[in-house]
Amino acid sequence: MVEEVRRNLPQLPVEATGRWSRLRAALQIVDDVLTMDRPAVFAAAKDRPVLFTALAWADVLLTLDRADFTGAIGSSFYGLVVGTPGAFLESERAAGRLAAPQA
Repeated sequence: MVEEVRRNLPQLPVEATGRWSRLRAALQIVDDVLTMDRPAVFAAAKDRPVLFTALAWADVLLTLDRADFTGAIGSSFYGLVVGTPGAFLESERAAGRLAAPQA
């Protein structure tokens, strides 16, 4: 996933690189989870490890991959919330855990 962010940085505004550097320093890299002890019907086989790893290590899976995660976005997978970064930021702001962006 870290490599995917690096590949996509050139498509983002220039300030995203600095923000990513600060965020990357705070990330904890974890091992992939390839199988799990629960039934899972998820068509995108290449993305099953993403879903399973997030379930094992995180509370929320944020993705812009609407093609592969379309059925999961906006819902949950065994309690793991799956959503877009924008929807996550909106919910965090609504809950008072994140300040609105400065204009």
